[in-house]
Order: sequence, then C-alpha cells, then structure tokens
Amino acid sequence: MTLPNDLDLAGCCSAAYSHPAARWLLGDSYHPGGLALTSRLVELAGIEGGARVLDLGCGRGASSVHLAKSFGCHVVGVTLETDLVEAARAQARESGVEQRTTFIQGDLYHASLEPGSFDAAIMECVLSILPDKEGALRLVAETLRPGGRLGLTDVTVEGPLPPELHGILAVAGCVGDAKSLEEYRDLVSGTGLVVEHTEDLQTVAAQFLKGLRDKLLIAEIGAKLGKLPIEPSLVDRAKDLLRKTLDLVTQGALSYGLVVARKPA
Repeated sequence: MTLPNDLDLAGCCSAAYSHPAARWLLGDSYHPGGLALTSRLVELAGIEGGARVLDLGCGRGASSVHLAKSFGCHVVGVTLETDLVEAARAQARESGVEQRTTFIQGDLYHASLEPGSFDAAIMECVLSILPDKEGALRLVAETLRPGGRLGLTDVTVEGPLPPELHGILAVAGCVGDAKSLEEYRDLVSGTGLVVEHTEDLQTVAAQFLKGLRDKLLIAEIGAKLGKLPIEPSLVDRAKDLLRKTLDLVTQGALSYGLVVARKPA
C-alpha cells in the first residue's frame, strides 16, 4: 500500500502536544474526555483482558498504559515524536506495565504492523489530522484479526468554520481536516468494517473546553503577578479563542464523536 508523505498537519499537532505547556493544559491523555472516555470506548468495543491492542497516535502513552494496567491488555503504541515515545516508555515503567506495552516512533502510514495481528485498535483524536484518512483506516483494518474491533474518538465539524478561527484551530485544535460524525462513519464503513455504534459527544467537548478556560484563568493570574513567564496579551488571545470555540460547540458546529466498528469474521 502506497500512502502519502504529507504529514504537515500531523507534525504540527504532534510538536504542539510535545510542548510542556500542552501537558499542563491538556493533561496526560491530551484528548476530550480523558481516560474516562478511553475506558468507555474500550467497553463499547468489547476489548477484554489479554487482548492485543494497537493504539495509533498514542502520544505520551496515557491510554496505552491505562489499557495495560486497568484492563490487562497487551498494547502497541505508535506516535510521531521520539520524545513522546521515551515519555510513554517511562510512564509504562512507573506504572509497572513495561512488559505489556511496546512503543514505536514513526508515522501511521509506515509503521511495520503485521496484518491480522491485533484484537482491537483505538484512535483518539488522530484521524482528523491525517491526510489520507481512508488509507489509514484500511491499514488499521488490515492489522485487525477477523472479528477485531476499532474504536475511535475525534473532533467533528459540521460545515465550514469561521475564517478567523479556521487557521488557528487547524493547528492548535488539530481540526484542520476534521469531518462530521456521519463522514467518519462512512469512511470506516468504506474499509469493509461494520459500524456498530456512533455517538455525538457534545457535552464532552464542552466540558473539555471549560476545563481549559479554567486553567487559562489561573495562567492569567500568574502572568499578571509575574509568577509565569507568559505575556498577558497571549493569555487574552487564548481566552478569546476558547470563548469562540465554545460558542461553536454550543451551536453544534464543532463537537466530539465516537465510532465503534467490527471487522467481519
């Protein structure tokens, strides 16, 4: 399978997420709903203890470690950034699941993954930044055994974003090529996987943004007191962006979605 090398958006998002400020703002899991939503995704996908799971776009390995520790899964995580691979391995060691986790540095298109070798795969806030979504999903489908499950969650967009927000959200919010929940479902179905469940998680998206807003208020106070080396004007711009983004969520133009699918036996 030949897939494109154009990973500019993925690289920008990965680089942004590797910044220390991102971890403070977003936490270890880096996606709306955190590990609670990861657990729900695992349960909806019927992923059981001992399952071999592929975690595509694993970041610092929070979900991979969570699956290994809380569900007893054997997890292979793939992420673009070398420093995130090292952080994931360190987290696995600290959590005592080093023997049940493997982390690979590289892009999703060129990772050496054996066909039919996984019981399940998860993609959390990953598909939206990939240039060839159908190709990536076909690759994932190939790695699943018959009856294996795919669980994904991602940013969803209904219609065009306002011009003044599109550029910054494309990188900072990693929604440069996000699709609607219906489009994600159709992309998954197009690979031959059978979609079993879809869900609009608008409340999860709103709660995530409100959490960021609260942390920015703390940052604003710290900047004004000289406790944080951040320009107050930068915090103000971030607050304005969050307010406008939350408005989009309230209007239904921007949300977060969940899809669970099965590979036919």
